[in-house]
Amino acid sequence: MKILTFTQAVTIADLAVERLAKYIYHNGLKAVVLGISGGIDSAVVAVLGLKTIELLARRGYEVNYRYFFLDADSASEDFLKAKDLAFAFNFKLEFLDLTGWYLDSPLLGLIPQDHPRTRVAHGNIKCRLRMISLLHLAQLEGGIYLDTDDLSEELMGFWTRHGDEGDVKIIQHLTKDEVYDFGEHLGIPASILNAPPGDGLKVTPSSAAQDQLGLPYLMTDYIMSRFIRAGLDVNGNLDQLELSKFYYLLLAVAVELRQPAEKVDAVLRQALKTAFKRRYGDNVAHLLSSRRELGLPEFGTKAFNELYLAAIRR
Repeated sequence: MKILTFTQAVTIADLAVERLAKYIYHNGLKAVVLGISGGIDSAVVAVLGLKTIELLARRGYEVNYRYFFLDADSASEDFLKAKDLAFAFNFKLEFLDLTGWYLDSPLLGLIPQDHPRTRVAHGNIKCRLRMISLLHLAQLEGGIYLDTDDLSEELMGFWTRHGDEGDVKIIQHLTKDEVYDFGEHLGIPASILNAPPGDGLKVTPSSAAQDQLGLPYLMTDYIMSRFIRAGLDVNGNLDQLELSKFYYLLLAVAVELRQPAEKVDAVLRQALKTAFKRRYGDNVAHLLSSRRELGLPEFGTKAFNELYLAAIRR
């Protein structure tokens, strides 16, 4: 693990499982529904869901689970990674083929030819079909659909409104690298731990997040934390970047990361141009209240910045 300590990982697991168990019990829910993508976020949430079900069973409250690989023109390696997870943790992985539904969608015909956001539009349709499927299944089971978004994705706007937003958030305060560390602690298979983060939606040819961002999440998180500490409103407007203090900070951060200033600028613009997605909140229950509660340094603090810059330089 390069960011989390063993003690922090234990604290996160204990709090997440206890809070999810209380939420399920107090709301009289009977099932946990989740889409297993083959990526690190859904893998970690899947394991937390199983641990929660075990805890509730020990307390005399039975809860079912329905874990699905939702194939919407998905890469075959994603399904293989999802099966690795199911084998490692001995759970039933169901397969639901949405590819025909996606390819037959009349929405595809509404995308103008050679539109610059064609790949994103296709990805959003896939994501929203998955959302419909999981919410439908959760409703049938009298349960909830677990959200898998993390803090790094939230800051970069890498989620689809009314798409991959579930009923409850569990890992929303963890950065992508912390989720990988947490997954290592939980025993997630190497095929998932060693895979680069991505969306599986073919927004880029590789589906890798770094292809869209230009930098790894470890660096984007450091950039955003440095600028938030300096007063950037991450839910504000792009014209903030015209301020001289942010211009000089951009140059300084580029030197620290040994990266072109244009890449740092692109990360900031990606965050601010997706501010509208964060500005008015969401309708998802947040089970963990803050990073401080998890024993983690708050985003935008000196402690966070020092920790992440050290990890980058390692």
